[in-house]
Amino acid sequence: MTSGLLTLFLLLPFSAFSTRFVFSGDLRGEIKPCGCAEEGDMGGLLRQATVLREQRATSPELAYLNLGNNFPKPSEQGNLKVRLIHTALRQFQPAAILVGPNEWAYGLNTLDPELPYLLSNQSERLDFLGRKRLETDGRHVEILGFLSSSLVYQNENDPPLVKSVEVVVPEWQADLTKTKPALSILLFRGTDVELEAFQRSGMFDLIVSGSTNDDELKQVMARNTKRGEIPMIPTKGQGLVSGMWDAQAGTIRSSGEMPLPEGLSVDWLRRDVVDDPELLPEFQTYNMEVKELFFKNLDRMDKQQQESPFVGSTVCQACHAEAFSIWKDSRHSHAFATLEAQGKHFDPECLECHVVGLKSWKPSPDWVSPALKSFVGRTGFLSPQLTPHLINVQCENCHGPARAHLANPSAEKPPHPARAVCTSCHVGSHSPSFNFKSYWPKIRHK
Repeated sequence: MTSGLLTLFLLLPFSAFSTRFVFSGDLRGEIKPCGCAEEGDMGGLLRQATVLREQRATSPELAYLNLGNNFPKPSEQGNLKVRLIHTALRQFQPAAILVGPNEWAYGLNTLDPELPYLLSNQSERLDFLGRKRLETDGRHVEILGFLSSSLVYQNENDPPLVKSVEVVVPEWQADLTKTKPALSILLFRGTDVELEAFQRSGMFDLIVSGSTNDDELKQVMARNTKRGEIPMIPTKGQGLVSGMWDAQAGTIRSSGEMPLPEGLSVDWLRRDVVDDPELLPEFQTYNMEVKELFFKNLDRMDKQQQESPFVGSTVCQACHAEAFSIWKDSRHSHAFATLEAQGKHFDPECLECHVVGLKSWKPSPDWVSPALKSFVGRTGFLSPQLTPHLINVQCENCHGPARAHLANPSAEKPPHPARAVCTSCHVGSHSPSFNFKSYWPKIRHK
C-alpha cells in the first residue's frame, strides 16, 4: 500500500466501516394505506421498498431484519395478500424474518421456502433457520429469533413445537460464549417475563421487540421492563427502525428522525415517500385479482341475498323527509365515490364501510325481533350494477335493515346504536380525527 493510500485509509470516517441494520414487521395485512385521511396515511410496502432501495444505495452492507406478524387474518383475499407480501419481502432481501403469530395462525406451510424465516427456539420437528450469521467489516454478527409458546397454538397432546425461555437461555449462552460474535441481536416476540429473562442473561447486545400495540394512531416504540427499555417496531408497518453499527467502536448510533432506546431510531413512511416503481406492477396485479375475486363471488352472494332485508334510503324518504335531507347533504351520501376515485370500489375490505349490507347481517341479540330473525345471514349490496340503491353510507348502516319496519312501521322500530355503529368504521388510520361529539351534530336528526 502506498503512503498516499495509507493516509486516505486512516482518514476514512467510521461510516466506511459501519453497517446499517433496518428492522420492520407487524404489517398485519396492511399492505398499503387506505388513504381515507391524510393524518393516518403512513406505511405500506411500496414506500418501504423505496426507502430500502435508497438506503442500500448509500449503505451497501445494509442488513434488513423483519420481525414477522405480516400476514392478515385468513381469508380468500388474505391469500392474495400473502402472495403479495412474499413478493415484496423477496425484493427487500431480508437477512432474516422471525416467524410471527400471524404467520403461525395462517399455517406454516404457507411460508415461502425461498425466504429466510427464522425461529431459534424451534424444536427438531421444524426446519426454519436456527440462527443467522452475518459477516460484516471482518466481524461476524449472530442473529437469533424467539417466539413465545404463549403466542401460538399447539396441540397439548403433542411434543411442543417451540422451546421455552427456561430451556433456550442456557443453551444459547453456552453457544454464544463459544462463537464470540462481535454483535449479537435477538428478534423477540413474547411476554415481559420472557423478555426480562433474556435481559438478565446479558448474552445479547441488542434486543428488538415486535409490536404489542394495536393502535396505529398512538404508536408505542419501547417496551418497559424492570430491567430497562427495549426498542419496539411500529405497528401496521408505518415506519422503519434502524441504526448504524460501528464495528470498530462496537456501538450503535441513531440515524433517523425519532430516537429510540439502544441507539436506534424510526423513520415514518409518510405520503411524501414515493411508491416504488419496481413493486408497483405487483400491486396492480393484486388489485386485478381482488376484482376478479369480487365478481367470482357475486353469484354466491346473489343466491345468499334472496329477499334482502335492506331497502335503501329512497324508500325511507317517504316518511322521513327531514332525516333524508340531512343525510343527502352529508358526506355519507357520496361515500362510494371516494372509493371509485381510488380504484378500490371492488375491494371488500374497503367497501364494507361505503355501502349498505355488504356482509351477511348479524344483529345484536338484544334488539332482534321475530320479524327480523328471518333476515339473519342475508346480504344487501352486491355490486353497483345489481344493487345501485345500496351504494353509499345510508340510513340502514346505522339503524339496521328496514324491510321489517317497512312492512309494519308501528311494531318494528329500528334501534339507534349510533355511537357503536360510528366507531365500527371511523377507527384508526381510516378516520384519525374522529370525535363522536363533534361528528355527530353533522348528521344528527330526529
